Amino acid sequence: MYTRWTVTLLLLTVAVPCAHAEHIPLRAGPLTMFFDVDGAFLRFIRIGKYEVLRGINAPIRNRFWGTVKPEVSNLHLDRHGDDAFTMTFDVSCREREIDFFWTGKIVGDATGQIDFTFDGEARSTFMRNRIGFCVLHAPATAGKPWVLEDTNGAKTLGLFPRFIAPHQPAKNLRAITHVVKGCVFAEVRCEGDTFEMEDQRNWTDASFKTYCTPLEIPYPVRIDQGTKISQKVQIRLKGDVTKILSPDNKSEEGVTLTLVDGPDAKGSLIRIGLQLSSQVDALGDRERKLLRGLNLHHLRLSLTPSDDPLVPTFKRATTQAQVLGVPLHVGLQLGQVPKEGLKQIIAAFESTRPPVTVWSILATDQKTFQTARSALRLYKPDALIGVGEDTHFTELNRNRPADPAVQVVSFGLNPQAHAYDDLTMVENLEIQTDAIKTARQFIGDRPLWVGPITLRDQLIQQAPLSGELPSNVDDRQPSLFVAGWTLGSVKYLSEAGVQGATYYETVGWKGIMAAGGDSPHAAVFPAKPGEIFPVYHVLRAIGEFAGGEVREVRTTDTLAVVGLALTRRERKRLMVANLTDQSQLVRIRGLNNGQATLYRLDRTNLNAARSDPDAFANRAGQPIEIANRELTLQLPPHGIARID
Repeated sequence: MYTRWTVTLLLLTVAVPCAHAEHIPLRAGPLTMFFDVDGAFLRFIRIGKYEVLRGINAPIRNRFWGTVKPEVSNLHLDRHGDDAFTMTFDVSCREREIDFFWTGKIVGDATGQIDFTFDGEARSTFMRNRIGFCVLHAPATAGKPWVLEDTNGAKTLGLFPRFIAPHQPAKNLRAITHVVKGCVFAEVRCEGDTFEMEDQRNWTDASFKTYCTPLEIPYPVRIDQGTKISQKVQIRLKGDVTKILSPDNKSEEGVTLTLVDGPDAKGSLIRIGLQLSSQVDALGDRERKLLRGLNLHHLRLSLTPSDDPLVPTFKRATTQAQVLGVPLHVGLQLGQVPKEGLKQIIAAFESTRPPVTVWSILATDQKTFQTARSALRLYKPDALIGVGEDTHFTELNRNRPADPAVQVVSFGLNPQAHAYDDLTMVENLEIQTDAIKTARQFIGDRPLWVGPITLRDQLIQQAPLSGELPSNVDDRQPSLFVAGWTLGSVKYLSEAGVQGATYYETVGWKGIMAAGGDSPHAAVFPAKPGEIFPVYHVLRAIGEFAGGEVREVRTTDTLAVVGLALTRRERKRLMVANLTDQSQLVRIRGLNNGQATLYRLDRTNLNAARSDPDAFANRAGQPIEIANRELTLQLPPHGIARID
């Protein structure tokens, strides 16, 4: 099989030495981009400030749809002057029984054409779901015109979907041409295989993905040792590029946050809950005290009657909810025999009387929902009964609730459905807003809850090998990065008008603090027993404004810095997070003049935050003076600032 693509790209310039860089800046004529060595990923292809493509990569996807981590070696870069280059590299993808090797070559010339070739060979026999190129169009193309060319050469005009398309918006593809800006177009041509496109915003990914191997072809597929796969991506620009190139008007140094004025810039702070811990059966005195300090709205659990011990789980959840002074939200997976599952749920409910205020019937049809609603109303008439999906927006979008009796709608999300790196997770933050806007098209003004929000997909549970974490656990859970990412999620969901969200678990490696006692995974999970994770402090600072409002905060770089503005009665608070591993100069505009207090959470005080959360939360802040409604801060890598 031989797949041909051409990509004409504009590269971001990043001053990083090539020999040791994770991100290598490249230029081909008018195009800039960078090569992400860690992911073998060509990213952020631009003409000036206009994005041509979000990226091109070639993932190896195992039978569980997991991406096998690429290991890049033998990278050689020859620059031909300032505006052309040739880069070659080797990539090894090894995971359990999978051993796949490929060589990559990217050539960019002074005319602005880029060719990316992939030549690979299976060095073992294994099962795969997909191998080969993916081309990612940026979310900003939503609603813009395209020309599709199918494998027979026929062309059709259309538009990238504005709202998230539930199914593939384009199939049987040979080429896609789309508007970059004005009369400048980018053509992506694919040869050697049949390609199709999916709207990756369904998984809160920031792209429309054109990929090889249509999903109608059965998978997983056995790949025999010695199988060779060759593909090529080519993108070309059409039109007068000079008309959209502007002089290098360098904006002011750093990132600018602006607090927006006006009634349309205000909304309600989402009500925040956590999930019942999957690691800890009972909360200790210290854990109960710390969790009560968050001003949580609810505790959530998901139940499958055919698999879960209902009575013990309800008892455990009821005890914890009562201790925390919150109600329960329950997701029910009723399966193939819903009436039998409901009988078990009702029997367990009668013996435990849990304080349920929301029932969410998961992955259901209208008949099952009606059956569940009739049964549950008899035992808890004041509880809201709705529908939901626990993993992604995708299935809710594809199975839109039509029953007017649905009182509440929910969906879960995680930011790593297709890639695991920090930058991808940050890109995906804004797309949570797109999911909310799309959901509103078919649920109207009914309450919308997002959750569970987890770092990894909880349904993909590949048994870990010795020395590995389970596949649904992320070793970044105790990190400053996750604390900043969570701050961004609360900001975007609140500004989009969601009623509430459920994040992580209470205690454990998928929670906001580590479980006590010894752990068999202590060597691979970077937290000590009982340690408090940075995300706890973010949720605590937000929880002090429970029932309050948010004010829109705009940023000049959504991939670098995020801000959340909170108000409750006379109190005001701004929280700012550096989403990068580089120090950021942040200029904040739209503040009120006068005295304020600055608090920081970063690597300099992280140990104190982990060990003594009460002392850390109650420490004295730094008095600051705000003049001309502006403030400038220097945030260290993944640093978080709180301004009261």
